[in-house]
This record gives sequence, C-alpha cells and structure tokens, in this order.
Amino acid sequence: MAPLQAPTVPKVLLRALPGLMDTSDFMATDTDTIDALLERYLSLLDEYATLRTKLGQLQTGMFQHLARANFSAERGMRYGPDYYDERMQATRQVNISFEDNVPVFRVAAFDELSSSDASEGPPANADAKAEIESEKSDEGLSASEGKTGKGERTKKPRSKDPLRWFGVLTPLALRQTQGCAVEAVEQVIPKLVSVNAAMQDVEIQVRRARKKRAKAEAATAAAKKHDSEQHREEVIGAEMTAS
Repeated sequence: MAPLQAPTVPKVLLRALPGLMDTSDFMATDTDTIDALLERYLSLLDEYATLRTKLGQLQTGMFQHLARANFSAERGMRYGPDYYDERMQATRQVNISFEDNVPVFRVAAFDELSSSDASEGPPANADAKAEIESEKSDEGLSASEGKTGKGERTKKPRSKDPLRWFGVLTPLALRQTQGCAVEAVEQVIPKLVSVNAAMQDVEIQVRRARKKRAKAEAATAAAKKHDSEQHREEVIGAEMTAS
C-alpha cells in the first residue's frame, strides 16, 4: 500500500484561509462603525438630557416670576390671558435647514430675518425705482410748496412687544418671565428638537449597520460550512486515492 501524501491537507487549509481572513476584517470594520455610531448617540443623549434640564429650569423660573408679578400687582390686576390682544401676531419664525439629511431647527425674530434679507443687497431694479421716485418728487414739488407751513406728520413705529398689552410700566418680574420664555423658545427648544432629530438618524444608521453585520456573519458561517464540507470531501478523496 502506497504511503499517504501528507501535503494534500495543508494545501486545502491554506486555500480556505484568505477568504476567512477577508470576511473577519469586513466584520471588524462593521463593528468599529457601530461603536462609533453608539459613541455619537451617547454624546447626543447627554446633550439632550442637558437641554431638557435647562428647559425645565427656564419653565420653573418663568412660572415663579409670573407668580411674583401677580402677587405684587395692583388690586384687580392679573397678568394672564384676560389682557391678551386678540390681534396678536407672531414675532418669531421657525427656519428648518438640512445638514447631512438631518433637519436643523432655528427660531429667529422677524426683525432679524428682514435685516438679513436686506443685507444681501438691493434689488436689481433699484436704480430704476430711484429714477421714477425722483421724477415723481420733481412733479409734486410745486404742489408741496403750498403746504410747507403744515409740516409732515411722522408715524412712530408701533411696538410689537407683548408686554405693552399690560401697560407701559410693567414690573421687573414680568420682564424676567418674558426673558425666560424667549430664551426657551429661541435657544433651548430648537436645539432640543434638532438633537432629537439627530438621535433618530443615528438610530437608523445603527440598525442598518447591524443588519449589514448580521448578513456578513451569515455569509461567513455559510462560507465556513462550505469550506469544511469541501475540505472533508478532498481529504476523503485523498485517502481513497492514496489507498
């Protein structure tokens, strides 16, 4: 009986090793990606908890200042919805932008929005409008000469501050109430909503990365099973050939 050929088995194992090493490296990359996403999620969660605490402090301070203002108010006077102006209009606007497909919320006053729009530059037909206005002023010059003694009435801009609803002289506690509310609406709440949206996006990325890793693990297990069966068949064939 001829001796067995020993080198046959190591060659089969060497052919299977490169594929196993590639899949393990691929799985390690997915694991690193998931770890990085979870680290970012924990950072966002810490920021979210800090903002929630800040919002709770502002709301507590707002109601405390409001209670103090009502306590020191005149008899029969109460700062509440009874003095609201039914013609009230919004003084702030929510702007939504997208950064890396994640919505970012910002709140700005209308005055800031109008100033930012004006800072972009005058319109293209500004010169034409200026010429038309100059012509109209020249035409109405003779008509306005007879009215020089009356003087022009200047319109004062109407204040949009809601504190004016409660009179001209408002107590300090009521102004502090407004300050807490403005800080919550303009700074804390937009950041809180933006962080919440970022957390939801990270959750989606983590689920996708885990599914990808699960598929890679299943493919690796199938490849190992196939290689082991192929190796077993080759070993049996080698033994039969040697015998």
